Amino acid sequence: MSFLSKTPPSEQFELSPIKAMELAASRVPDTISLAQGIPSFRTPARVIAFAQEKIAAGLCDKYSLTTGLVELREEIALSLETEGLSYDPEREILVTAGSIEGITATLLAFTSPGDEVLLPSPSYASYLGAISIAGCVPRYVELDEENNFDFQVEKIKQGITKKTKLLLYCSPNNPTGTLFSQEKTRELVQICLQHNLTILIDEVYKDFYYVDEPHFSATQIPEARGMIIRACSFSKAYAMTGWRVGFVHADKDRISRIVKFHDAMVTCAPVPAQYAAIGALRYGAEFLEEFRQEFKKRRNYCISRLDDLSQVMDYQLPKATYFVFPRIKDIVKYSGDSHRLAYDILEKAKVATVPGVAFGPSGESHLRINFGREMSDLEEGFDRLEDYFFHRQPRQRPPKSVAAEEKSVPVVAGRDRPSLSGKGARVMLSYASRHYLKRNPVLVIGITGIKGKTTIKRTLVDLLGTCHHTRGAQLSYNTEVGLPLSILGLKNPKTLAEKMVFPLSLAMQALWGRETAEILILEYGIRSLKDAETLLKIAVPDWLIISGVEADPHLDYKAICKGIDHIATSLEPEKLLCIGDDPFISAMERVQLSPNVLHDNQLADGCLHTSANIYPCDREIVGTNAARALITAVTMAELLSTPIESIRSFLEK
Repeated sequence: MSFLSKTPPSEQFELSPIKAMELAASRVPDTISLAQGIPSFRTPARVIAFAQEKIAAGLCDKYSLTTGLVELREEIALSLETEGLSYDPEREILVTAGSIEGITATLLAFTSPGDEVLLPSPSYASYLGAISIAGCVPRYVELDEENNFDFQVEKIKQGITKKTKLLLYCSPNNPTGTLFSQEKTRELVQICLQHNLTILIDEVYKDFYYVDEPHFSATQIPEARGMIIRACSFSKAYAMTGWRVGFVHADKDRISRIVKFHDAMVTCAPVPAQYAAIGALRYGAEFLEEFRQEFKKRRNYCISRLDDLSQVMDYQLPKATYFVFPRIKDIVKYSGDSHRLAYDILEKAKVATVPGVAFGPSGESHLRINFGREMSDLEEGFDRLEDYFFHRQPRQRPPKSVAAEEKSVPVVAGRDRPSLSGKGARVMLSYASRHYLKRNPVLVIGITGIKGKTTIKRTLVDLLGTCHHTRGAQLSYNTEVGLPLSILGLKNPKTLAEKMVFPLSLAMQALWGRETAEILILEYGIRSLKDAETLLKIAVPDWLIISGVEADPHLDYKAICKGIDHIATSLEPEKLLCIGDDPFISAMERVQLSPNVLHDNQLADGCLHTSANIYPCDREIVGTNAARALITAVTMAELLSTPIESIRSFLEK
């Protein structure tokens, strides 16, 4: 018998960080909330009227069956058939009080206290509460941020232990807006089959796609039917968050286990809400499409505003949901403490966002922004975010000018996180990266400027990677510390254990590390001549792409352009690719000598024009940065003699 004191469950359990932020925001007058995932629309009037008719008829006064109204389960079964899924409404569908209740009941049914639950991270914050209720241990597995947060199947495989009982993930992903690839999803299912793991999939955002491709669910893999439970909801698709109704579907043996816990928690889902769900399935299709189109407009607006903030934020384009999950660059104060940053923004700018760390360890240094709110809230919210990051007084926006020389005062705290900020460490990093490149000769493509460097890098990696072994800089690493880390393929150590082993890892990579890439694409963060001189000592690029410079009018453009000109002078003019529509870039003498000056009008009317070819372009392009990145990548691919058919195929995606 153990006499050791145990922490009471009530002290172990914490309020969801999303709800905590909403509560904090409610106490700050005039706050714009871009935090909690509440859509701005009202429940469709036809759905409300249908529920009101049932209430008036006296059909909502008593419990339904624990599994839900027969009529609703039949409607759900019919809707599943449109996805190519066949589930018995009598024994394989359970109506729940929202999807999170179904998720919690499932965890209770298929785990025991002490079991481990795998969570691909970033992962929806409220899963932690459900896992805690079940007495289980969450085990995070990092998603691949450089590949739009897709699964890293090998890492998931490595994360499985004898205690692992269940894999839980959200598809499309909240908070990143990721559509997990069909290839990786199938690989994941096979691994779970081999290890006899239950898969619990939360698909509440399956109706909000912004690309022209059908939703793919692991439930569509026939051999996986017996191991998968899928949770769905009416909350997001039909603007019914307050009605609290969802459902889970699975093999009959699994539903029979889940229903016992569901009954213990809620008896049944609210009956008026169940009738509203019937109305949604029967009459809501036209509203769903209307919502989706409006959310897509708001997403595109959000991306255009993030482009204007690209000196402090880097984002992945969300292809679904109504969230974007930008990474905060290292120059920003509190970038390594997203909780502190989010609450600082709330206090000083009166904008509520969700700290990225709420979604797991790999969510750190990010913020989640909900673009499902009213357009007026998005406009005002981004105005305030610009004021916050650029230290401006609210709604004071001086006009942009080529002659502007005022110094920027963004919320900064050094160029990299402090763990490797000592002079000795920087010297060691620089030497190690130079030695690594000397041992491993590769073609180095450098990207410099203020706006859109990371977007250009990712597009280049994708296009050039179709024909060449290509590797890009890690995340937004582009400074005196970040650049050598990217060259060496090492991450900035944060924990004490990581810092202790880092010198050994650095030495091994510098002395014995082997580079498999033929092309290395690096970002050069330049704000002054000194930056350029320092970064050139680390690696001189073979090609240099100069992205946009025009951003916040308070930037010290004179110093930035001087630094860019210095690094450009280290190359022949024909080795430069430049964004010609940026007034600061076009005014540079070195750029005027380059034959590769690019213009926004090269991408128009579904075609991309270069000096040599015209390509049809079917890719989804959202925002100025993405358009410029595509023009740049295609031009660079031609200069490197990439086969024309490979470029055409890339532009058709």
